[in-house]
Amino acid sequence: MQIVLKGALPDPAIARELIKHLAITAPTLVQWLEQGRGELSLREPATDLCTPAESCLLQAHGFMADQAQHLSAGLAALRARQLKQIQNLPAHAPLWLAELAHIAPSRDGAMLLPAAQLSVSQAHSRALLDAFTPYLDGTGFTFSYLTADYWSVTPPVDFHYPAPSPELVSQSNLNDWWTQDARARPWRRLVNEFQMLAFDLPVNRERESAGLPPINSLWLFGGARPDQLGAPPQALLEIDTLQDSLIQQDWGRWLHELADLDKTVLRPLANQAQPELVLTGQDRIAHVRAAPRRFWPFSLLNNPQNWSKWWSPQS
Repeated sequence: MQIVLKGALPDPAIARELIKHLAITAPTLVQWLEQGRGELSLREPATDLCTPAESCLLQAHGFMADQAQHLSAGLAALRARQLKQIQNLPAHAPLWLAELAHIAPSRDGAMLLPAAQLSVSQAHSRALLDAFTPYLDGTGFTFSYLTADYWSVTPPVDFHYPAPSPELVSQSNLNDWWTQDARARPWRRLVNEFQMLAFDLPVNRERESAGLPPINSLWLFGGARPDQLGAPPQALLEIDTLQDSLIQQDWGRWLHELADLDKTVLRPLANQAQPELVLTGQDRIAHVRAAPRRFWPFSLLNNPQNWSKWWSPQS
């Protein structure tokens, strides 16, 4: 079994402070870390165009990027698989998804709120799609409904765009990712059209009356074919409990959530074979695998691994 703990790998500076609390806060996790062998790797989100957690999941699903593709190209196919919609899509054609989003002004530019934070209903999603469909005439783009949060996009022939993942964009300033690449110009024009239309649509007035952010933008991602994914993993548990508090750097909440996670999810698994753990941060991934058993007399030398060296490395 593989358990992916998103947000469980804080940056080294704060990790050195948090590690003092882990033995009490998360005894099951600490036991697994002590008994396993950890391997740390660095990821470059600006190169992958996705988060380390997303790159780990793409690897777990056997995604193979083509030579000219960024790793993020596989995320639309991965998301369709996770939503159990991939069987309804052509396996040999590039898959693009548009995620419904809200763009909010911030002190440093703009922030993207992804669909997971918007409580999008099927009715609202379909109403927006119906309102926008007439504006697609002559653009070369066609949209179709996939789920409340996502629309499937068929772009013009030979459309290529190195698209960052919505999750990555939502974690920092949107202006850092809103590319001026000429290849993205047709999509930028379309998004501008959608933003102007969405401003005064009844569906968004209804959402604002209900205290919900208006859906005022779309974020395109993907570009790889579904058949670039391998076989789905047989036993994969993805846990994102810690992700938001890590991004917000709310370490009190992070410790509280970790304690609850250890008690309710990890501890019930403690009597089984030690799972493979994948801990992710904002630019790092750690794989922790069960160490091979050592028999007497070598077991006398099998001291717990000093996992703190990679979990909270010294500068």
